[in-house]
Amino acid sequence: MEGTPLTAPMPGMIVSYEKNVGDSVEAGDTVLILEAMKMENALPAPCAGTIKAINFSSGDSVAKNDVLCVIG
Repeated sequence: MEGTPLTAPMPGMIVSYEKNVGDSVEAGDTVLILEAMKMENALPAPCAGTIKAINFSSGDSVAKNDVLCVIG
């Protein structure tokens, strides 16, 4: 799928997505909350666009560099 990926900066667990497929985002908008090392981290959109795909669900464990969603 074409677009800009939002990747996990570290291993952790997805707490929640703040945006859904089809939602518009601006660069810096919080897309999801990732829990790592018992801290919740807000992951920002790397660019402006529309959420094209979400690859994981809340509660899923992810590895560093997993593509969490795609913004196009």
